[in-house]
Amino acid sequence: RAGEQSGTLEACFKRLHKYYDKSAKTKAKIVSTLTYPAMVLVVAAIVFTIIMVVAVPAFTSAFAELGTELPAVTKWLMGASAFLTKWWWLILAIAALLVIGYLAFKQTERGKIAIAEFALQRAPLRRLHSMQAAGQFASAMATMLAAGLPVTSALGVVSQVVDNYVFALGIRKTKEGVERGRGIAESMAEVSYFPKMLTEMVGVGENSGSLEETLDVVGDYFDNEASIITERLLSVMEPIITAVLAVIVVGLLLAVYLPMFSLYGSL
Repeated sequence: RAGEQSGTLEACFKRLHKYYDKSAKTKAKIVSTLTYPAMVLVVAAIVFTIIMVVAVPAFTSAFAELGTELPAVTKWLMGASAFLTKWWWLILAIAALLVIGYLAFKQTERGKIAIAEFALQRAPLRRLHSMQAAGQFASAMATMLAAGLPVTSALGVVSQVVDNYVFALGIRKTKEGVERGRGIAESMAEVSYFPKMLTEMVGVGENSGSLEETLDVVGDYFDNEASIITERLLSVMEPIITAVLAVIVVGLLLAVYLPMFSLYGSL
């Protein structure tokens, strides 16, 4: 609509293509890199469940017939297996209630704010979430300005595009400040959720009259930073998953074989 009214429809389509193409490629890259760790965790959880529910009860009865003192790790594994076998329905019910409660809380205004604030300020990956939100803001704002929208209208649209709820509320607060005659950067400075660099670069672009170009550069910077952080986290995640699985396997083997070694020693 903005491109049609301003006579720059072709340029607007090009900008929209660039924006959606970059967003889709970023999401696809994250999904593809997360696929392998996710599959490994799912398979490991299934195998562990089968071992605890099927395999462990089988050798529990065999060890009970031996009448020997069992190692602590074997006792723990047998107790965990007995608990899972007896109370699996309770575990599933609690998990379902937690998921339903979280989804219901997420739909409330208080829940949206609490979850979004946690992601930006207290979560272990808060820097990544902040970078992604800032990149979304800069890219979407540059696209809206290139389409010929006024600043206030562009801010209104961008507040509906950004995924993080409190970040979107900050953009709406910035829009209210601009409507009162204040500058964009001046209004953004009052919102603590905006990265300092984003606010300062918006001020530079605003003062130099090149806000659209500045937002393009800033959007690419934040997107690249988010991509680098994601790649580093994923590169660390794979060896951590491997190490955790190795510890679980070693624990299972010790729980099974230690009683056998004790029995052979007594014989």
